[in-house]
Amino acid sequence: MRIELTPETWSPATGADAELISRWGLAPNRGWVLALLAGGRLQFSWSADGSVSNNIISTALGLAPGERAAVRVTLDVDNGASGRTATFYRAPSLAGPWTVVGTPFIQAGATSTFAASAPLGVGDLGSIGWVGVPDRLHGAEVRAGIDGTVAARVDWSAAVVGATSHTDTTGRVWTLEGAAEFTQLVPIFMGEVASWPSRWAPSGQDAWVPVEGAGILRRMQQGRKALNSTLRRRIPSAAPVAYWPMEEGDSATQAYSPVPGCLPMTAPGLDWASADTLPGSSPLPTITAGATLKAAVPAYPTSTSWQLEFVYFRAVEPTLLMPIFELATGMSPWPRMSLRMGPGGAVQVMGMSADGESTSILLNGGSGPIAGQWNRLRLSITQDGSQVLISVLVIPIGGAGAAWNGSFAGTVGPVRAISGSYTSVLEGTAIGHVTYFNRTGVQVMDYADHGYNRETAGARALRLAGEEGVQLGLLGAAADTALMGPQRPQTLVELLHECAEADGGILMERPDALGLVYRTRASLYNQSPTLILPYGSIAPSLEPVEDDQAVRNDVTASRRGGGSGRAVVETGPLSVLPSEQGGVGIYDESVELNLADDSQAQPMAAWLAHLGTVDEARYPSIKINMHRHPELIAAVLRLRIGDLVRLTGLPLWVGESTTDLHVMQIQHEPRPRAWTVTLVCTSASPYQVGVVGDQVYGRVDTSGTVLAAPVAADATTWPISITAGRDWITSVEHPGEFPFDVAAGGEVVTVTAITGVAEDQFARTVTAGWGAAVSGQAWIPDGGAVTDYSVAGDVGRHTMTPRNIIRHTLAAVPTADQDLRFDWSLSVLPVGDAAYIFPVVRATGATSMYFGRVQVAASGAMTLTLRKRAGTETQLGSAYATGLTYTPGVWYTVRLAITGSTLAMRMWPQGSTEPTAWQLSATDTDLTAPGSVGCRSILGSTATNAVLTASFDNLRCAPQQMTVTRAVNGIRKAHPTVADVRLAYPTVAAL
Repeated sequence: MRIELTPETWSPATGADAELISRWGLAPNRGWVLALLAGGRLQFSWSADGSVSNNIISTALGLAPGERAAVRVTLDVDNGASGRTATFYRAPSLAGPWTVVGTPFIQAGATSTFAASAPLGVGDLGSIGWVGVPDRLHGAEVRAGIDGTVAARVDWSAAVVGATSHTDTTGRVWTLEGAAEFTQLVPIFMGEVASWPSRWAPSGQDAWVPVEGAGILRRMQQGRKALNSTLRRRIPSAAPVAYWPMEEGDSATQAYSPVPGCLPMTAPGLDWASADTLPGSSPLPTITAGATLKAAVPAYPTSTSWQLEFVYFRAVEPTLLMPIFELATGMSPWPRMSLRMGPGGAVQVMGMSADGESTSILLNGGSGPIAGQWNRLRLSITQDGSQVLISVLVIPIGGAGAAWNGSFAGTVGPVRAISGSYTSVLEGTAIGHVTYFNRTGVQVMDYADHGYNRETAGARALRLAGEEGVQLGLLGAAADTALMGPQRPQTLVELLHECAEADGGILMERPDALGLVYRTRASLYNQSPTLILPYGSIAPSLEPVEDDQAVRNDVTASRRGGGSGRAVVETGPLSVLPSEQGGVGIYDESVELNLADDSQAQPMAAWLAHLGTVDEARYPSIKINMHRHPELIAAVLRLRIGDLVRLTGLPLWVGESTTDLHVMQIQHEPRPRAWTVTLVCTSASPYQVGVVGDQVYGRVDTSGTVLAAPVAADATTWPISITAGRDWITSVEHPGEFPFDVAAGGEVVTVTAITGVAEDQFARTVTAGWGAAVSGQAWIPDGGAVTDYSVAGDVGRHTMTPRNIIRHTLAAVPTADQDLRFDWSLSVLPVGDAAYIFPVVRATGATSMYFGRVQVAASGAMTLTLRKRAGTETQLGSAYATGLTYTPGVWYTVRLAITGSTLAMRMWPQGSTEPTAWQLSATDTDLTAPGSVGCRSILGSTATNAVLTASFDNLRCAPQQMTVTRAVNGIRKAHPTVADVRLAYPTVAAL
């Protein structure tokens, strides 16, 4: 089964699952159905007998909201291994190519699909309580067998507009039902006209009515009535027999009931509207000494169970068991019941005779003090044979409850009245939302009691819209939105905007219906472009604006009724620093958001400061003449607010040749012979966020990197210097992490390798010389015969005999500051004299260089010195006796660094911890130019060794060096020393 569509969202809300294509009726006429579920998943259901269904659910499709795509499922009813296999696919269109979604589902047992007589259909089925597909269907296909014979194939673009049926290529007739239609039109606006003013010319020859359409928000904002509390809105949906919210004003004497036929509760003496801390309620009354209440329960059909539930709050524990409610019932043998509260959270239900002379304790409960918190109490009565089961459940609001149960011989009867008469013992106890049901097990107050605290913003928007009968689509997943605090009474529009503000998403009007769309913040992340717009297709004049309209660099975010967090941007061009120090000064802002937890405030402040310090232009007007560029029509019509538009080929004076923008407004101007679309856009770059493991968005940026030397416009190697933090990864250590893009001076380049400015691991074989280093330079040997130099066994070698010959292998580097290290070893100890190993820096010739000298005496004792050759050789400073004794074949690491005029040296056994202190240092100003680095060796003139070989490995000279492909973004230029180098797409932590 295959179908191609463009839905408003590929992730329906929970409970709004949508059929796609099916042959499915009521049991026993079930065949199969493919549906789209919450979370962007597919469900395939089939029946082998027409009644019992089998279901499998795919992983997330990974499709963007509104993306046109095809989905497919195959069912191998007998996979040859005593089982069946189902596989889900996705593709750009029915033509493919198809990509498997997740992994195939393999289940035990062969199966079959029932030959249902239900018609083949797409969209909403009357036999399934789902909602159908909200948008455009393009084609569908059903095959008998996997890649088998086509049983049905339809392309609705070939249907006749206005027709009620269409015959596909297999001869099958598709008939429209309900509001379905064949159309080539794409709605760009649906609105309401609120005013019809008459206009006419004085001559009377012409008359007209100018009209202005508006989306649904205009009408929704006309009324300013706040929605009731969540409990007041929620409880009536469960059809109670009686309900008194008790949310009246402070001068009330009775409580209204929203249940038809239920009279008000009279309650003189209560302190009305004095308890306002229950998240799911408007203010409630508290009990005062001498207060009473009385309420009649409407008559209802006889039932064998009932439930009484209410909320309450006690500031202190009562000192005695005292009744909070007395119930007049038709129950025997106890027609009156007293519900009592006492110290330590005690609850008691007492049965009483009609005259009050006889009593019986029917239930005792209590699990400890509960003063200082809001609770719900649920009293349930159920007939069970000759016994009446009684249960009391006390639920701390927002927590877990405790229940106590009892029973007595008797018969359940209806509650006819509820009353209360109070002394000072219960004074200050708040009560409200007294509700009576003619059944048990009703949980309608769950979640509503705490105002749906910790509900996600997306789920709240969907719930509110559903409760108020407003069509609202969700772009993105509700589970990915921010957790919110309690819902308080406000207008619907205010509550919806509160959701968008807490999450950071966008609330917008639907262009194709009188409804709304909420686009989640997460759906804005890392988008692929919906529209790629070449510069040549943009109508004059494109005028990006760089101003301070959106600058916010000092942001405080506060949780409503809770704590706050603050984020201050202290570095960068839009920081709080004064302009003379490279910033723009303070642009502060404070926002209050309905968040679930104080811990959300600081990240939200940081996110808003991140959005407010994007150093890029906004684009208040991008005009496209659609009549001149019809090739763009399809993509433009797919645009929705928040989609990504990519401008390409921009001129140099605009900045980057390619820029990504988010569409914030779409304006259509249709005329008889022209059609202009204007887009209002902001930068999309702050929504490029980190994705763990992703090759582009999973990279942490450098803490500080600059060019270590100037580079020409055509240079493909860039020497870099780390000014803060750790080195960049190297292509030798992490070859799988390359390539990636970096930016410098507006130019984006692709880094294909990173080495030191000189680097070599000697993984090659060379018999005369050393060949070329990993970093690209040729090794230049000097001294002795060329056969004295070789590379084999992953090391470079100097044959040090004949003795008393200085041998060099040098590689040119472009920087004057150099930090050279390599590993070395000797095949044997020198005999009769010393052997010497030298790291060399700033070498411009055989007689011009700095070097460190490692002297290995015949005894194995090792001594370090710093030296230079500027014509003659001079020791710089004193010698350092290492205290180490060399053993043939053992490896050591030596490091020589020069920065400005300072030389430093240290040495340690390979593989051990590098010393933190330099063992030698000296200052010299004679040699300042960049030069080569490398290895030098000599065997003393009186040594008698027949053969002695020095081996070298793991040579690396900092600064690092990037091998780059230039002008990835169309900009190519020379860059000076200390030009800033950073990832083109650094990881930004998503909110």
